Amino acid sequence: MKAILVYASVHHGNTKKIAEAMAQELGADLVDITKNKEIDLSAYNVIGLASGVFFHSMHEEIMKLIEDREFSKNQKVFTVTTCGVGYCNYAKGAARKLQEKGVCYLGNFQCRGYDTFGSFGKIGGIAKNHPNEWDKEKARKFVREISRHFHGTPHATFSPHHHK
Repeated sequence: MKAILVYASVHHGNTKKIAEAMAQELGADLVDITKNKEIDLSAYNVIGLASGVFFHSMHEEIMKLIEDREFSKNQKVFTVTTCGVGYCNYAKGAARKLQEKGVCYLGNFQCRGYDTFGSFGKIGGIAKNHPNEWDKEKARKFVREISRHFHGTPHATFSPHHHK
């Protein structure tokens, strides 16, 4: 399994922290799409797309990558979202676009992240201590389940659904 995590982390580094933990666990390459928009995904069979939440969606560069790329049949994709308030699956639109393109979508990992957007900034922000070590461990567990799925190890705990 050759893996890559492509992320956009533009405010407080929340997504970068989670992406780094996941990449280390998977032995994956890690690329910041806000600094490197020309990413060749052809050599990878597992692709993680990660971002904070912007108006109930993933970062525009991640959405553009999904829209513009052709994925091969052997590539599997998962998403990662960090948000101040996790009351819904913010990767739903990205997942729908991936599935419309025929991509094997493995699910979304979501956790809270420090958020000062809009009125949250006036009160000093929310989810101030997130992502924390517990969040990072849950992220590592999520990708371990994906890894087991690819290495033929029993994957009874693998769930290709939304994780908070």
